Amino acid sequence: MHGKIAIYMDSTGRGTVTNSAKIFFEFNRQIWSDKRSMPSAGMLVEFRSDGKTITGIRPSKFQEFKEGDFITENDFWKTDNDDELEDLQNTRRSAYVTELYRNTDYDTIEKIPLSFTIPQAIQKYFSGEILSVEALKSNIQDEKEIPCILDYIIIKRFLNKALDTLIFMDNSIDQTQFSVLKSIIMHLENSYTDMKDKHKMFNINKIFNETFLSLQCHYQALLATIDTRTNRSASLESQIKNLNLELNSKTNINPEKAKAKQERLEKLQKENEYYKTSLKRLIAIKEDFYKKNLSIFENAFKLSKEKLFSKIITGLNLCATIMDMKIWKLSLKSSGVKNSYFTRSNIENSFCSLSFAEHYLSRLNKSALNPFDHKLLLYIQKISKEQRKKFLVVTSDLDLLCKIKIEIFSLNPYYLVKYAPKKVNYQSLMRDNTFDIVYIDEKHIWDSAADIILEGKHFDKTGKTKFKLI
Repeated sequence: MHGKIAIYMDSTGRGTVTNSAKIFFEFNRQIWSDKRSMPSAGMLVEFRSDGKTITGIRPSKFQEFKEGDFITENDFWKTDNDDELEDLQNTRRSAYVTELYRNTDYDTIEKIPLSFTIPQAIQKYFSGEILSVEALKSNIQDEKEIPCILDYIIIKRFLNKALDTLIFMDNSIDQTQFSVLKSIIMHLENSYTDMKDKHKMFNINKIFNETFLSLQCHYQALLATIDTRTNRSASLESQIKNLNLELNSKTNINPEKAKAKQERLEKLQKENEYYKTSLKRLIAIKEDFYKKNLSIFENAFKLSKEKLFSKIITGLNLCATIMDMKIWKLSLKSSGVKNSYFTRSNIENSFCSLSFAEHYLSRLNKSALNPFDHKLLLYIQKISKEQRKKFLVVTSDLDLLCKIKIEIFSLNPYYLVKYAPKKVNYQSLMRDNTFDIVYIDEKHIWDSAADIILEGKHFDKTGKTKFKLI
């Protein structure tokens, strides 16, 4: 059945579809059967129902109706499914091709016009991928306070790990708070995979013929004309051959019959010459149309494919970043994460996907990394170089340490906080690291603040480290 989504709520994953009779049907996200798009209000759909409830739903192939499509939105509502509507479209297109074939003067035609443009053909071919990108645009608002855009493909497993750990540590947080983002990521990732597969099976001539040439009405009418005239020329040549055999035979032929056959032969030869000349010109027009548009199509298709693929990757990266920022912000306010994570004195990183990635790499032999882990290491080093600041807290008060950690982590998810409860720790950390700020807790230190600062400046290689008393 054909219908239109009247209402859809991302937060609940539930929506309502109306059909041509203005009857309403309910559905939920779980029965949405298209991997590359998301439901949205106003989308035309094809669905099955068992009464008031929808049992299967997907976006219709037909989302808009333009002049020259041979179908209208009214036809959409009159048909039950896309196959029926597509049959109607093909029937009307074939009738139009027949009309062009009958009414076009192919003796004077010099070129054939386009029935629809190359961009329209390419847009139709990538309709599923375009829907997934449009879903991103309609559901994701510009996010502020994003330090950097993450690479989804590299960070994916650690993003999922961070989310699962957050939900495990805090019972007040659940998957529904991330359902919209996860759904968008799933559809974008499916489009990403599909496009990678299409790249492997890329056959531009096949795509050109199926998505462009087969729907060019004037071109198809020209092919029919060429086919008809080719058959007529072949028939004429057969008749000419037979007449020549009869005229050249040794059997005596009545002079009057011989004359009539000669006249008929000349007439057939003249007609055949007309068709041969005509075919030569029409085939040249056909080949010119094919070659010129194939060249344009190939270049436009390549550019569109690369641009769309780039948009999908950008969309995945943006979604991953927004999800990571959401995890990071929720963790800073979570008492569960505070008690299970931030209070641990050996935790130096904030709660985000990159922290889980660093923890994973910390257990591996850096000189024997596999290609993926090596790429991950280089990626983390790149972000650390661009975003990371290091802080040192000199105190033995773990509650104060936890408080300062959260304050620093709230500034940037990629900041690092180390702590020195004793003099030996302080000396070692100052010698091996360069800190942006050293916080000194005057109440819980082994020496005077002045002496600790003086010792710290002795180890400071850059002379840029700041010391703050707390």
